[in-house]
Amino acid sequence: MAAKYGDSMQDLIFFAMTISIFAVGVGILSSMIGIGGGTVNTPLLLIVFAGIFDEQTAPATALVGALFVSIAASISYWRQNPRPTILRIGFMFALLTVPGSLFGVYLRTLIEAPYLLRLIFGISLMPIALKMLYAKKRGNGDLASEMANWDISQISRRQMATALIGAFIGGISAGLLGLGGGAVIVPILCVVMGLPMHAAVATSMFTMMFTASAGTAYNFMLGSVDLYFAMALGIGMLVGGQIGSRFACKVNAVKLKQIFGLIIVLPLISMMKLGQLWLDPTGSRGLLSTIGDVIIWLAIVLPIGFLRRYQIRKQPPSEESSGDCDLPTPE
Repeated sequence: MAAKYGDSMQDLIFFAMTISIFAVGVGILSSMIGIGGGTVNTPLLLIVFAGIFDEQTAPATALVGALFVSIAASISYWRQNPRPTILRIGFMFALLTVPGSLFGVYLRTLIEAPYLLRLIFGISLMPIALKMLYAKKRGNGDLASEMANWDISQISRRQMATALIGAFIGGISAGLLGLGGGAVIVPILCVVMGLPMHAAVATSMFTMMFTASAGTAYNFMLGSVDLYFAMALGIGMLVGGQIGSRFACKVNAVKLKQIFGLIIVLPLISMMKLGQLWLDPTGSRGLLSTIGDVIIWLAIVLPIGFLRRYQIRKQPPSEESSGDCDLPTPE
């Protein structure tokens, strides 16, 4: 794929450096607000680097970024004491997220219409972006006591079946959309299986290593991954993640996530070309398309923003304290 974007090594180096700088920025922001980066990378690769990535290669490359992030995070969690990663659950989920990821990649290859893929990306990622508007501060409890009170034997067969089905769906989202799968896996581990939030995130990251590895291997076999550009994205995400993690506890992560939720909806709308379809269906993307995108964006986020503001006013002041250090929910 790289050859058609430049015949010289200078061109390839320029593109790789540009993507790395882009990924550093995404990595900084992602690590500060607790997402894996797939929600950002897939739409922005299609928009910012439209000449390099298409509807097949953008999610495939974004999944490589998720792989890099999951490895780094898993190593970090493994070194913590007490260790929050639950290997038994992680391996159990991986048995289903891996085939789910492969199936997600296969589904993506079956969809030949590029615009249909853009719609699937946008519709699937929009709830994740809007969910950030409702971010709340999570209390940091005593992990050791929380882990001591949790026992896998307390999980019923129905809960286990629901969790395993959810793991498969999380794998599909990884392969199809380029996500890490955490947006699905973390709520399942917390709500269905009752894991403490810290343990759910750490175990999800551990599972994500296998999920993203399987999907990336399949994408590579299909020729959907340019290793050169994918490595540039992955390395940039790692660097940005290390920088952002140093500031994560020095900013109000809740408010930052809410602001980011407002902003990221716009590129999702642009990726689906909604403004162009509305105001300029026969022309190329221009001023009318941009105006249409902004109007649709305002129509979506303003009502939600006002509702969220109303909810915040109803909350006790302690729930909106600044300087918090939220646990991540890797999308």
